[in-house]
Amino acid sequence: MLEGLRANKGGIITWIFLGAIIVVFVISFGPGSFSKGGGGCSGAAPAYAARVNGTTIPAIEWERQYSQLFNLYRAQMGGAFTAELAAQLGLGEQALSQLVDRELVVQEAKRRGLVVTDEELSRAVQAIPAFQQNGAFQADLYEANAKQNFGSPARFEAWYRDQLLYGKMLAALEQTVKVSDAEVKAAWQADADKVAVTFVRFPLAAFSAEAKPSDAEAKAYADKNADRIKAFYDAHPDRFDQKKKVRVRHILARGDDAAARKKIEDAAARVKKGEDFGKVAQAVSDDAATKAKGGELGFVSEGLFDETFAKAALALEPGKVSDPVKSASGWHLIQAEEVVPAKKISLDEARPQIARDILAEEQGRQLAQKRAEAALAAAKSGKKLAELFPAADAAKKVMPVMVGGKPVVAEETGTFSAGSQLVPKLGAAPELVADALHAKAGDVLPKVYPTPAGPVVAAVTVREVPDPKAFDAQRDAVAARLRDARMGQVAAAWLESLRKGARIERNAELLAQAGPVRR
Repeated sequence: MLEGLRANKGGIITWIFLGAIIVVFVISFGPGSFSKGGGGCSGAAPAYAARVNGTTIPAIEWERQYSQLFNLYRAQMGGAFTAELAAQLGLGEQALSQLVDRELVVQEAKRRGLVVTDEELSRAVQAIPAFQQNGAFQADLYEANAKQNFGSPARFEAWYRDQLLYGKMLAALEQTVKVSDAEVKAAWQADADKVAVTFVRFPLAAFSAEAKPSDAEAKAYADKNADRIKAFYDAHPDRFDQKKKVRVRHILARGDDAAARKKIEDAAARVKKGEDFGKVAQAVSDDAATKAKGGELGFVSEGLFDETFAKAALALEPGKVSDPVKSASGWHLIQAEEVVPAKKISLDEARPQIARDILAEEQGRQLAQKRAEAALAAAKSGKKLAELFPAADAAKKVMPVMVGGKPVVAEETGTFSAGSQLVPKLGAAPELVADALHAKAGDVLPKVYPTPAGPVVAAVTVREVPDPKAFDAQRDAVAARLRDARMGQVAAAWLESLRKGARIERNAELLAQAGPVRR
């Protein structure tokens, strides 16, 4: 199976399938390393993320997928990609949709009678680099990793067999995809048509932070925009209907046997005698992600954790310690540090702050646009963007332009092609790309370009046009890339047909609490 995927290097199957496998076995993506709002629960099995035709997708899988997507976007866009922008783009929903689609594919493969044999599974497991030393498979290393990440080798193998089946189903679908020579030539021309720009982005978040609407302005806005205030209130129930939450520490003993329970009972005895809970956690907890922090998990609320774990945590008063609690990952001892009661903020109570927030965003958008237009005028008059918005340079005593406490500096995209869907560091900017491809090196682009993070001004630094003599040498690579794109279209239509015939239940409460990824 893996040999076939390697032969298809760069294809959609390779990217989605092997990429997911690699992420699972990077230590920082193991259970509990993903943290939302300051805490994850490595030891407790979270609530479900979705149910697909009766099959449950655990929330921990969604957390991993969300974290991976967040980091992919951040690598593309740099510091401009924030948790707020992730929420605007619906990143939590994207992550869950990918997991639901994966489950649908696996179920369809089983319905069609596709199987992954024990021999295929064994070969694939032994090929995973995380289980090798000096290129050789190590059974002890495999068992330790599988137990740490999945609880046991058997659980990992069941999960991994489904991933292999997923790949096998998509590989069969990919065999139906064909592209013509004319399509390959056109795609090559788009790929060989290249440009690079220097740009300055005027971040909306920073300008909004700089905007300071007065109480009178906020009241006037609220009085004139009652419908918009209510729409905002209704669209953000998690902000105004806050459930009870408890900030906790925990000690974990992995396993569901008597030895694990005894370990937690011994830890409870030490705490009862007066030892500091955090120091006991550092000494004995099996949760590598929280052990060094004295078992600190952050806030626990309903819907994010194993129900038994959450029930025990939410029943505690500040400073109190639970009895031993059993979850799917083992036995826990839980200490509450802070309890935040449930709170329902009425529309009338929220109205002034909502008005102020919306008004600050609108004013910030206007300020950013004005600054961008002024920068464009200066650039058209002959000034370089890098001179107008320099990076900090202590040796030359140069300080960057600051807005809302954030530096606004000129950046380089690096060279990208006409066929690119995303501009490096900027993301999707189709108007900017179109204008850049009609310009020459040194030209200032003619307008201010809107992007989700803020308006952008840019100038062309590199311009390359296709050389027909190079086509033959690049034909095969372009054809493979084009097949990948076509595969995406075919797969999207096929998946949509699977969704229409499926029973899919999503945990809306879990999605509503998607927030920043912290490391």
